[in-house]
Amino acid sequence: MKLLIISQYYYPEQFLINEIAPELAKDGHEVTVLTGLPNYPVGKIYDGYTHKEKRVETIKGVKVIRCFEIGRHHSPVTLILNYISYMFSASMRVCRINEKFDAVFVYQLSPVTMAMPAIKLKKKQKIPILLYCLDLWPESAKAHMKNENGVLYKAIQAMSKKIYESCDKIAVTSLPFVDYLHREHSVEKERCIYLPQHADDKYLSLDLDSENNGIADFMYAGNLGAGQRVDVIIRAAAMLRDRKDFLIHIVGYGSQYAELTELAQKLNISDRIIFYGQQRSVDMPSFYKKADVLLLTLRGNNFVGNTMPGKLQTYMTTGKPILGAINGASQQVIRESGAGKCVDSGDYKGLAGIMLEYIEHPSDFQTCGAGAKKYFEKNFTKKIFMERLECELQNLIKHS
Repeated sequence: MKLLIISQYYYPEQFLINEIAPELAKDGHEVTVLTGLPNYPVGKIYDGYTHKEKRVETIKGVKVIRCFEIGRHHSPVTLILNYISYMFSASMRVCRINEKFDAVFVYQLSPVTMAMPAIKLKKKQKIPILLYCLDLWPESAKAHMKNENGVLYKAIQAMSKKIYESCDKIAVTSLPFVDYLHREHSVEKERCIYLPQHADDKYLSLDLDSENNGIADFMYAGNLGAGQRVDVIIRAAAMLRDRKDFLIHIVGYGSQYAELTELAQKLNISDRIIFYGQQRSVDMPSFYKKADVLLLTLRGNNFVGNTMPGKLQTYMTTGKPILGAINGASQQVIRESGAGKCVDSGDYKGLAGIMLEYIEHPSDFQTCGAGAKKYFEKNFTKKIFMERLECELQNLIKHS
């Protein structure tokens, strides 16, 4: 297959598409990625990418074409400019592409507008689109908008509907997405396929056992945005502030970083929480080794809150118990696998309760890590994901 992958985010930004594209190339397919200038999550264009010398390069057998975009920075205005600038520059770049592709694969995070160049290429070359929906729109836009009945929201809703309608197949990471797309955008359920995210299995064979330091070490690793509700972890910790037998490690960066550090100070719990900021993927094993338990939180007041974030699969490979304040598919998987315990999204008192359970009775969680690993190996390996993805792409091309 000759594939064009469209994703606003790509290496050196840290997303799973960095593994998917090279794996397709390794399997003998000709792969080109159309992406933007790396600036996530810090908001500024990375050093070395501000000039034109890296606009076209080959990385691990994948041709990478970078389009102009404005850095997202940390304001609603610059975020919108970031979205719009990539959409327009990538759409213009597509018009200059003369290579003939067999299909377009859209790795659709936020914003959904990153799929617009794919629609242009579909019309130009009469080829099918497989969109991998990792973030629902306009549902995700609600976090940034005050009025869901306003003109702007209605415009985003109409645009989202047009984009999803234009895709030949839509792969979803969580089954509740199918119901949302059908209800919100009239997408036929037959056009949707369930394809949960994979995680690199490199942690499965590593010794990540933590040292017994006499306290319970909890860790959250990932984006610190509004949707992740990491404030729930901090509020849960505050419920336990009189205890000195636990520590929370927060690894990652995002738009809420400053607010979260301020909240920890305000709740007088800073001595029990360490913020490490953004870390390189290669350094993460040393952080997982610090942890006895991994924490998972997500917003729960909309359909996005029912999704299964990719970090759950990564967590499962480490062999650590998982405690979550999360709804939907993630809660179901944690319970089915025996990986740990959950309370509903936003329930910081409930999260404090199950954290306290671990602090006082860690032996009750001894089998959780093994259960998580076993479930992962049966459902979420890269091999399983790639086989299904390639099969879907080949069938799409064959029947288009």
